[in-house]
Amino acid sequence: MGKQTFRTSGIERWGFALFMAGQAIVNTFMGSFFQVFLTNIGITAALVGVLFLVARIWDAINDPLFGAIVDRTSLGSGKFLPWLRTANVLLPLVVLLLFAIPNSLSLGMKFFWAFVAYLLYDVAYTMCDVPIFAMTSAVTDQVHERINIMSRNTVLSTLTIILVSVVVPQVYPVIGAFYTAAGVAVLSFILMLFMSRFAKERYINKDEEKVTLRAMLQYVKENKYLRIGFAGIMMLSITAMTNTVIAYFAINCLGDMGMVTSITLFMTLPAILFGVFMPLLTKRFDKFHLLVCGIIGHNVMNVIIYFVGYENMTVFNVLMLIRGIFFGIQLILQLQFTGDFVEYGEYKTGKRLQGTAYSIQTFVFKFMNALPAAVAMFILAGFGFIEGEGAVQPQSALDAIWVLFILSPVVGGLLSLPFFARYKLRDKSVQIMAAANSGEITREEAQKQLNSL
Repeated sequence: MGKQTFRTSGIERWGFALFMAGQAIVNTFMGSFFQVFLTNIGITAALVGVLFLVARIWDAINDPLFGAIVDRTSLGSGKFLPWLRTANVLLPLVVLLLFAIPNSLSLGMKFFWAFVAYLLYDVAYTMCDVPIFAMTSAVTDQVHERINIMSRNTVLSTLTIILVSVVVPQVYPVIGAFYTAAGVAVLSFILMLFMSRFAKERYINKDEEKVTLRAMLQYVKENKYLRIGFAGIMMLSITAMTNTVIAYFAINCLGDMGMVTSITLFMTLPAILFGVFMPLLTKRFDKFHLLVCGIIGHNVMNVIIYFVGYENMTVFNVLMLIRGIFFGIQLILQLQFTGDFVEYGEYKTGKRLQGTAYSIQTFVFKFMNALPAAVAMFILAGFGFIEGEGAVQPQSALDAIWVLFILSPVVGGLLSLPFFARYKLRDKSVQIMAAANSGEITREEAQKQLNSL
């Protein structure tokens, strides 16, 4: 395809990375410690499961609705940037609200507070997540540049995940949940602030008429790789409950919340390495093939670790590090396909509906995080998990925590493979479609090049 060029500036690409790092801090903190906070203040595991499940039903309405709003509106300062600036303030504030539940309230009032605040959190996160990912296809039409942006984002986001995993288990027991959440909120606000100053929207929906609901539904119907790709990604993590129970595993199976730090390091450090080298790897290997390799390797390592166990922590840590290599590949690449869906959709339908595509992505990834979390909490409740800070868990609950921690992702990994077997879109064809969409080559020339692949 000739010499690679960049549409974005270096400082613009770093703005992306910092914004997603701020978002990752919130997501990691919420995913690993919110359920611990709720059960510590006396809300049962079953009620926490209900909270997460209802939130996913709300997401089924909230995310597509917001995607439709984004695609059908363009505010004075841009299509996506105004939402990012609003989310920059709203998301940290809602995090503070979530961890401000007084322990003196009745169980019913605690649950009501958590319920309302968590639905607000979902709205704030959607307002943040849909536009930031849509921006990756709005700032450039170059596939390699999007990979560069997302790889940089993954490296910095992984570093912030490690930061949360190292610092939070140490300070949480000392200063308490609210002040820990306050630190997370302030840091995320600062990191996300840079994005609105440097990002420029270049490639957005070029249609002058309003996009109708029927047009959006037709777009999804005609965009078969959007449907297949997201179905595969959803299956990949639909049973992944590791992050939900990691703090419970450290506290109850290993006897120390501080062990979250070392476990997360071994799980995520390889992701940094692959994030750095991913642009080089994708020059030689198609990212789809790398993703499948990551899925298979991750499944194999999970099964091995389950049978080896965690009694010998040295062996456990070494195996978790090897597992982290495949997990890192999977983690980085599953976020890099939506831009391809946008290009394919425009090539096939003439509509560049980034808001629709990325609202589906947001729903899928929130679904992947929270539905498994709901199921995990229901399972723990069924195996006798006892709420309350310092509670001693029965052996049945300890066994359930271990299975959920290491073996649950295997089922989703296996379920994803039949979907990915039907996914035929590759990087070279996407770049040809992107060139046609941006007007660099004619559709006739593009079709000729696609037919020759």
